[in-house]
Amino acid sequence: MTELGRKAMSWALSTDSLLVYPVTSNETYKTKSRRNKSITVRKCRLVIRIGNAEHKGKEQYTQDMEMTNKIEEIYIHYYNKRSK
Repeated sequence: MTELGRKAMSWALSTDSLLVYPVTSNETYKTKSRRNKSITVRKCRLVIRIGNAEHKGKEQYTQDMEMTNKIEEIYIHYYNKRSK
């Protein structure tokens, strides 16, 4: 995670302005485990909670750096949009 990403996430969580979290979907994909066994994992959709409103994304992400990078991108976006 980048320095800006850490700063944005810290701001969002400390001010309780924004929360981004994954919710599993029904779509799956195959990957390798740490023991090099083939496993089936569910893809995730991201939910953005701003105040009392929750917005569920349409895109589905694999549970790896793809999802982590998207979460960081969302936090940075809202951090840059905040009123200063």
